Amino acid sequence: MSRKKQARARPPLVLVFGEDENDTRSIRELIEALRPDLAGKVQHRRQPLVLIKNARPEDVPERARKIAEAVDIERATSHVVCVFAHEDQDGLEPAHEATCQKIEAALSKAGCPAHAVVPAWELEAWWFMWPEAVQAVRPRSWRLPDDHLGKQVGRIRDAKEELRRSLVPKDLKPEKRKGFPHYQESDSPAIARQVREKKLARTPRASSGSYTRFMASVDRCTVE
Repeated sequence: MSRKKQARARPPLVLVFGEDENDTRSIRELIEALRPDLAGKVQHRRQPLVLIKNARPEDVPERARKIAEAVDIERATSHVVCVFAHEDQDGLEPAHEATCQKIEAALSKAGCPAHAVVPAWELEAWWFMWPEAVQAVRPRSWRLPDDHLGKQVGRIRDAKEELRRSLVPKDLKPEKRKGFPHYQESDSPAIARQVREKKLARTPRASSGSYTRFMASVDRCTVE
């Protein structure tokens, strides 16, 4: 059996690396939401972290090499069909495009072709595209964050703080604000799960160039 056929005989695996476990778990949910055929085949990894965006040129090869080595280890037991590498942009669209190109070029040079996932400003900006999914995580407390319907959410500065503010009911009494369950980064995977369960991933109610790029990457992930 050829080496290529041997690889395909192993169970298919899609790997997600990132800078934070909450984000990588969220991205795993979104990949499976966009591609139900990949359900159960997507796994996130805590290490190594993707820290390429702001890395000095002399540090980029080493950071990419660590990810490539981790993928090679996985290939010993699985047929790795796609690799996704996440870092938040911390800037407005279209700044994510240059960052995606930097991450993908570095990993490709290290022998690990990958899809960069670079939400602008942060992953939380994407959640404004599905206000119903967000509210469903804490339906008795959070208001519907529908302030950005039909808008470009990749232009929201400090998206995490904006989402946190948007979830507080406007008529919430001051004495109840202290115990209010504000959005935390750990809520992110649950929001992504709601997007998947409600089958909303391909019907966003706002626009995002970084999310559109992510969808195209997921669609190119082929399990042969």
